[in-house]
Amino acid sequence: MKHIFIVIIFLSSANLAFGQEIAKVETVKIHSKELNQTREILVFTPQDYKQKIFQNYDVIYVFDAQEREFFDFTHSAISFLSNAKKNYIVIGITSPYIEKYDYSRNNDFLPILKTESAKKRFGKYSGNASNFLKYVKNEVIPYIENHYRVGIQRVAVGHSLGASFILYSMIKDSGLFNAYFAISPNFAYDNDRLAKEMIHFNYNQLKSTFLYLSNANEGIGYWQQWLPARNKVYSFLDTSKNLKTLHYVIRKFPNETHWSTFAPSLTYGLKRYFSYLDTTKTQFSKETYNIEIKVKVPNKKDTVYVTGNQKPLGNWNPDKIKMNKESDYTRVIKLKVKSPVELKFTKGDWKTEAVVKNSYGDNIMINPKHKSQFKFDITGWGDKSE
Repeated sequence: MKHIFIVIIFLSSANLAFGQEIAKVETVKIHSKELNQTREILVFTPQDYKQKIFQNYDVIYVFDAQEREFFDFTHSAISFLSNAKKNYIVIGITSPYIEKYDYSRNNDFLPILKTESAKKRFGKYSGNASNFLKYVKNEVIPYIENHYRVGIQRVAVGHSLGASFILYSMIKDSGLFNAYFAISPNFAYDNDRLAKEMIHFNYNQLKSTFLYLSNANEGIGYWQQWLPARNKVYSFLDTSKNLKTLHYVIRKFPNETHWSTFAPSLTYGLKRYFSYLDTTKTQFSKETYNIEIKVKVPNKKDTVYVTGNQKPLGNWNPDKIKMNKESDYTRVIKLKVKSPVELKFTKGDWKTEAVVKNSYGDNIMINPKHKSQFKFDITGWGDKSE
C-alpha cells in the first residue's frame, strides 16, 4: 500500500508539472528596412504567459543582446528582486558584427561624429545611431506590441556604448521609453558630446521618467577622459532644479570593472525601480477609448458589477458600476476608459468576487488601444453561490 501511495503522489506531481507552462526564449528575425539588414531579436516570455490570457506585461528592452549574458541576467533577476511579484517580457536587441558589411555594434550606437579625434578613434564603425533608433522605434517595438500582450511601461537597459545609445534615444525621442538603465555609459566620445547633450536637454519634454545611471572604475587608471565627462552629468543632475518629471538615481561601483559592474549595477537599479513603481501613481493615457464588456454568467438571476482602476470603473468600489442584462446568461456594459485598464467582477461586494475563466484570480487587464469589445466567462463566485 505504501508503494501505491508513492506512485499516486508521483503521478499527481507529474500532471501538475505538465499542466504548467514554462518560461520561454524565442528568436525572431526582423528584415529591417531602416537598417537594410536582417536582424535577430530575443523574446523572453514569463511562466504561464500563454495561459494567463488576461494579463499584460510591461517590456524591458536589453541592448547588446548578442552578448547573451546581458539578456539572460536581466530576465533571470526580475523574479528574485521583486520577490516573485513582477513579471516582464524581456526583449534582447542584438548588435552583432556583420562580416558581409564590415558593420559593428559601434555603428548602431554612435551618431555621425564631428571631431577629427573621434573619427580617428572609431573610424568607420560609427554614424548609424539615427537609423538604429528608427529600427527600434518603427520595427522592433511595433513588432512586439502587435504580437504580445504588453503593458504601458517600456524600459531600456544598456551597458557601455549601449548605455550611451539609450541616453541618446532619450534625448532624440523622449517618449520612446519610460525608464532608462544606463550602466557605465561613455559620456566622453566626440569631445564630451553626450555629456553636453544631457546638460542642455529640455527635461520638460519628459513624462514621469525613471533614469538610472551607474559607473564602475572607468576613469581611474584607464579611459581617463570618462571621469570628467561623467562628473559633468552627475553634477548637473544633482544641482538642477528643473527636473520635475525625472526621477533619477546615481550609483557608483568603484570596486567593479567596466565588465563586472553589470550584474551588481542592474541588481541595485532594478530594486530602486521597483520601489519607484510601488510609490508612483498609475499614469493614464490622455486618449479616451469606447469599449464594450460582455460577461457570461452561470445563473440567469445573477446581478453583476464591474469594478476597476479608474473612475468609469468605480475606482475599485465593488458595488458602483452595475452591468446591464442583455439576455438570461449575458451581462453587458459600454464605457469610456483610459489606458491601462484593470478590472474585476462582483455581485456587489468583494466576498462575491467572480471566478473568471483563464484569469487565475489576477486582475483582468485589457488594452483598449487595439480592441473595443471584450468577452469574459464567469464560472463561479467567491461566496460559492451559483
